[in-house]
Amino acid sequence: MADAAVMDTPNGYRKDSGFSELLFADSRTESPALADDSFLLRGREDNRLIDAANPLLGLVVRVRRLAHFQRVPALYQQVVDEIADIDRELVEQGYERPTLVAYRYVLCAFIDEAVLGTDWGAHSVWSQQSLLSRFHNETWGGEKVFAILSRMEQEPSRYRDMLEFIYLCLCLGFEGRYKVMTNGRDEYDQVIRGLYDQLKALAGGEAAPLSQPLENVAPARNRIRRGLPLWVMAGLFAAAMAGVYHLYNMALNERIKDVLSVLEQLPK
Repeated sequence: MADAAVMDTPNGYRKDSGFSELLFADSRTESPALADDSFLLRGREDNRLIDAANPLLGLVVRVRRLAHFQRVPALYQQVVDEIADIDRELVEQGYERPTLVAYRYVLCAFIDEAVLGTDWGAHSVWSQQSLLSRFHNETWGGEKVFAILSRMEQEPSRYRDMLEFIYLCLCLGFEGRYKVMTNGRDEYDQVIRGLYDQLKALAGGEAAPLSQPLENVAPARNRIRRGLPLWVMAGLFAAAMAGVYHLYNMALNERIKDVLSVLEQLPK
């Protein structure tokens, strides 16, 4: 999705690339500014995979709330074009092709699940050719998305952007294979929790030291011979880890809130 597709408007909003017109074609009571500027989520996220997909993630949230929608072919084509633009943009930004293929697969599966989960989507052209079918020649990605997740969790530092993107998709409701499994909710929650813990560990590992680690070490002859008891050290470490956990939890929640806060301003 090229930046040229996002334009400033006189009202201070940014005009999106067509989703407003498609989604609000049957609802013109809202203000023109909101009608033109519904999915204006670019530039709010450091993770470039999430930033590029934010308009489509917003689309998913909106689609789930639509009881009726008639212009499905137009919406489908708009999404196809948007995904192709995203692919080109991220290639230019230097992402590896295998990462982008996996990213596009997860994105397609997420959007397909949302649209086909509606009555109007399940009885439309979308059911005849899903995004996964269009881009990957597959009809259902509920299994493979979690295979991709498992593979990337083996190299979390390398695939951090992808792991954060998948985490956001899960937080926004993608269930995949767990949607049709008996007692799948418990396993699904464990997957989210495990991914959260992994991302939290990555964030904790990047904490900057308060000073150079060896700069202020006292010479051996000047050190206090009797250190803190082991149980005190363990308690301090546990408290520090709890603080890191809390801060990372807040950071992730803020990212999701940023997306949803914009969406909540849209007309229902």
